[in-house]
Amino acid sequence: MGHEHEHGHEHGHSCAHGHGAHSQRRAIATAFFITAGFMLVEAAGGLFTGSMALLSDSMHMLTDAAALGMSFFASRLAGLKPDSSRTFGYRRAEVVAALANAMLLWLLSGYMLREVYERFQSPVAVLSGPMLVIAVIGLLANVVSAYILHGHSGDNINIRGAFLHVLSDLAGSVAAIVAGVVIYFSGWYLADTIVSLLIIILILFSSTRLLLEAFHILMEGAPRGLSLKALEKELRAIDGVSDVHELHAWSLSSGFNALSAHLVVKDQSRQQAALKAATCGVAASFGIRHSVFQVETEPVENSSCDICA
Repeated sequence: MGHEHEHGHEHGHSCAHGHGAHSQRRAIATAFFITAGFMLVEAAGGLFTGSMALLSDSMHMLTDAAALGMSFFASRLAGLKPDSSRTFGYRRAEVVAALANAMLLWLLSGYMLREVYERFQSPVAVLSGPMLVIAVIGLLANVVSAYILHGHSGDNINIRGAFLHVLSDLAGSVAAIVAGVVIYFSGWYLADTIVSLLIIILILFSSTRLLLEAFHILMEGAPRGLSLKALEKELRAIDGVSDVHELHAWSLSSGFNALSAHLVVKDQSRQQAALKAATCGVAASFGIRHSVFQVETEPVENSSCDICA
């Protein structure tokens, strides 16, 4: 019984990946300074105007700054090379940071709900003019941060977590502007509290999606959008492959998927060609950046444990 292993990697991608990682860290750092700077302005403005919406949004921006800091640190960790104790490197640090960001948003929401409840019981007068000015400036700051992060959020869960933080802040600024306009023209101070509640709902919605995605990756779930049936069908179609089993696919982090499988190739003279076709095929058709195949001359169920038995 013959067994061979093939590891598929995209070595040529490393330079481009390094450049992309540097660009991502620069985007996170820029968004951090914008967010942290305006957070202080909004907190002072909330205290001055008495606006719960501004205070809530400033607390949210405080967690945004912390989240962006964690994202930057995680991005640096993800760029470290594998070592003897972390053979896949530190890519999962990005997923852990995204999970921490989501949980942080949930804790923030709980605190804000308590404050909103108190405001519903005892409405507080709000200076609508200064509130509007600060909310508009906040909107512009969040638009800039969201624009910077958006270009990197599609294929990186860590950046996407930071982007969702900023996006929810942007929506919060819009809501604060609406509340300021309502209070300015009607004097209905409860509008500020209602807007705060809407911000909390938005935060819970975005953070829940992020939490579920991070949990799916940490649980070694199959990569989103990857059809294992289609992948198995392509492997079975390789010349010389008579069976495929022990097929596993998972994500180390967003955009970095891995695969392992056993291929049954009874003709030993065709094994090397089958290995190459499998490695190149899954990379080209499914974007698998790390693949490991074990070739067998006859099926071996339950992985290599049966060989030892």
